[in-house]
Amino acid sequence: MLTTTIYKKNIHDLDEYKFKIIKDSKNIKLGKKVIKGMYNNYKLKTVTLIERETCPADCIHWGDCYGNNMPFAHRISHENQNLLQKRIYNELLNSTNQLLLIRLHVLGDFFNVKYVKFWSIMLNTFKNIALYGYTANNINSKIELSRDIAKEIIKLNYSKHSHIRFSNDLNNPFSANSYDIVKPVKGKSILCPVQENKTANCGTCGLCWNQKTQSIIFKTH
Repeated sequence: MLTTTIYKKNIHDLDEYKFKIIKDSKNIKLGKKVIKGMYNNYKLKTVTLIERETCPADCIHWGDCYGNNMPFAHRISHENQNLLQKRIYNELLNSTNQLLLIRLHVLGDFFNVKYVKFWSIMLNTFKNIALYGYTANNINSKIELSRDIAKEIIKLNYSKHSHIRFSNDLNNPFSANSYDIVKPVKGKSILCPVQENKTANCGTCGLCWNQKTQSIIFKTH
């Protein structure tokens, strides 16, 4: 069973990593900037960790993670958590003149409760940032750590600027689900408009952070 990325050469230890952890979005699907809704004019940023190493082992996409198709992505090691959080804090401290919507996480997931609480502190400290993303952690998981992390993410989402959807949590309206597991139901869920070519990218869409009462369904990458 795989326990980490298949691209181990692209795992970067922070002691040697000279680039920023919070990166400008270069993903065509994400876009570079939000142009509508509550985060209009926010720059889209990304944080990428290591898939599988930071993910709950009961993630349904453990084997077919879309990270398998991302050989060039820089995966940041979380082994030195204090340094990881210090680097992120310093980068945010140097970006207070910008409006940032940060995608957590392009690869990887929230790996412990302390890390979730860290992002809550960042939201309270820096009023120019907002968060969105997806997590495979679930309050109904058989894995205790996953349940604990999910409970803390629910608290994180109490902030009006945190929008972390729960992956394949079919009973949760604020979720993100796989098309091969569940099909869209009118009034309850929406197929990702970007994948349907109804809009250019996340920055021109905004449903994942603006839509609170319907789940978003994605076709598997």
